[in-house]
Amino acid sequence: MDWFKKININIFLLQIVFSTFLFFLYSGFNYEILYFENFSWFLKSSITNDIETYWISWEFFRNTDYLQFPLLLNPNYGEGLNVSIYHTDAIPLAAFVFRFFSEILPENFQYLGSWSLLSFFLMSFFSYKILNLFIQNKTICFVSSIFFLIAPPFINRVFLQQAVSSHWLILASIYFYYSNDIKYKSWNLLLIISILINGYLAMMVFAIFTANIFLLHFKTQSSQFFKKFFLSLALMSFVSYTTGLFSIGKGIKEGGFDLYGMSILGFLNPSSPTGFYSIVLDNLLSSSVLFVKEVEGFAFLGSGVLLLIIFILLKFRSKTSDLLNSKIHSPILLVAILLFIYSLSNNIFLLGNVDLLGSERIFSYNVPEFLEPIVKVFRASGRFSWLLFYLIYIFTFVRFSEFFNPRKALTILCILFLVQVGDNYRIIRIFNSELKSTPIHSKALEKIKLKDPIWQMIGIEYEKVNIYPLINKPRDYTRMAFFASTEGLSTNFGYFSRINHTIKERLNNEMYMDFNNGDFPEKTFYVIQDDDLWKALLISYDKNISSVFIGEIDGYKLLIPGFNK
Repeated sequence: MDWFKKININIFLLQIVFSTFLFFLYSGFNYEILYFENFSWFLKSSITNDIETYWISWEFFRNTDYLQFPLLLNPNYGEGLNVSIYHTDAIPLAAFVFRFFSEILPENFQYLGSWSLLSFFLMSFFSYKILNLFIQNKTICFVSSIFFLIAPPFINRVFLQQAVSSHWLILASIYFYYSNDIKYKSWNLLLIISILINGYLAMMVFAIFTANIFLLHFKTQSSQFFKKFFLSLALMSFVSYTTGLFSIGKGIKEGGFDLYGMSILGFLNPSSPTGFYSIVLDNLLSSSVLFVKEVEGFAFLGSGVLLLIIFILLKFRSKTSDLLNSKIHSPILLVAILLFIYSLSNNIFLLGNVDLLGSERIFSYNVPEFLEPIVKVFRASGRFSWLLFYLIYIFTFVRFSEFFNPRKALTILCILFLVQVGDNYRIIRIFNSELKSTPIHSKALEKIKLKDPIWQMIGIEYEKVNIYPLINKPRDYTRMAFFASTEGLSTNFGYFSRINHTIKERLNNEMYMDFNNGDFPEKTFYVIQDDDLWKALLISYDKNISSVFIGEIDGYKLLIPGFNK
């Protein structure tokens, strides 16, 4: 029986209700993260501290010129490094839209909590759309779609890395693949949206798009396949170039491909650095096995879905549906398997992918030279397992729906849903603690503000603050960056997903020469984080010299040319 169809329930409204409830449940009911002016929930040394740079970089970006080139360049945050809002994972699409309303938005505005809620809803929306292509019973279809909202790799990141956890982009592209009425223009719009959110997700969307046009055109109209492939690739490249994805030049290539892969048994591994955990598997496996964590390749299927797969395997001899036997699946499955092989990286582990945690390395190989540019751009290869992960989810629920009558199927699904939520309840407790906000917003503001009255004068008289030596994510950079953003100063530092190391070394050399020559750029002051240099500067610049102030204020060692305290 299809109860939803019988009572004519509004599926869209139900999706809003359930996605909102699960957002609150998994956030530990920390609803304050939705407040636009509340940034206290990520201003602490915890698993949320990456969010600091998403927010800080937005605070700089909101004051950039509308007609700058590239459009999403963030010139005052890491001045000289040519970084854009892409390189701080601050959800470029959201930052671009909100910048047009910057004048009417409150100070210290953050949209990251709201984006997490939006991702919950869109996961529900697109998973239901996909399943409804294969499952006619709307009730079973809806209940099955709820599992996608509690999918471990999604939950593991949704409150911590808002851009790369936008897994609904993968689901949207899978829906486009299987739907018969999606136009080429819609595909291109999805490709543009994906590149303006996250590069990894954009490449997965493009891979699914390629599988789709291969399915439609390659055998009958191969010229159409190549035409659409290269036109869309050119469009993505044009958008990436004009918005600033390539602004850091060679810096877009970074090492780490050998460190950030997925293990062969990653779909069965419930342990992640965030603290994800499975009570069920803890009773089946030794604690030493669970201690082996998946880092970028975390893609645990979830205990409820694993039990569902066991149900299906027990029915292995049952006749497979014509739909699942259809050749329509071949291109997307081939793409998913190829991406999964890439996700294993060149260091192949059985379970977990960190040697120090006891992982068992099976073998390793040298990356072919022609592939090095690719692996340096997409170094966190473990993420590319997500397409196969969601296809496993889809095929599991579609196959399960064929085995039982609706009443029995719904009963089993509801029980397994509760099992999966209960089994990973530890992550709810973790988020309950980690996402807590300061009760009074002003307390968070006071915590991040610099205290000494001297900063008021510095904010008026100076235009730039440099940290020496310049590194990615300097020590205690957040307070200084916040001061610079509120006072309209630029910085040479920040925390970025990647930087151009050649430019970084050149800037360090230029600053060192300035220290030696005593010739400093106008209206620029320095934070010194090199102890040997600091000792030398204390000798070179006597505190009584009126032209230079040198001293420690609010925990920062400062050299301020042309300033007399």
